[in-house]
Amino acid sequence: MEYSNEADILTGIETELEIEFNTTKEAEIILKSIKPEINGSPSDRTTVSIDIHENTLRITIDAQDTASFRASLNSYLRWIKLSYEVINLKNEYL
Repeated sequence: MEYSNEADILTGIETELEIEFNTTKEAEIILKSIKPEINGSPSDRTTVSIDIHENTLRITIDAQDTASFRASLNSYLRWIKLSYEVINLKNEYL
């Protein structure tokens, strides 16, 4: 069977990513800090949901194509990393 393009092979991407933090409080703070990004997603090609279980954030990304998947994944990982760095900075100086 021959495939003429990527669309013939790939109809969508769904992934679940779990990120574990030191404490439940850290996970809660990070979830609150990125909540506006979840609610204000400009793309109709990707849906993202995030839930929390104890000290772990579970991120589910459902994208129509690889480009939108990669963009969403990179964005959420950057926002989470930034939030985590701010928490650590605050803890270092207070």
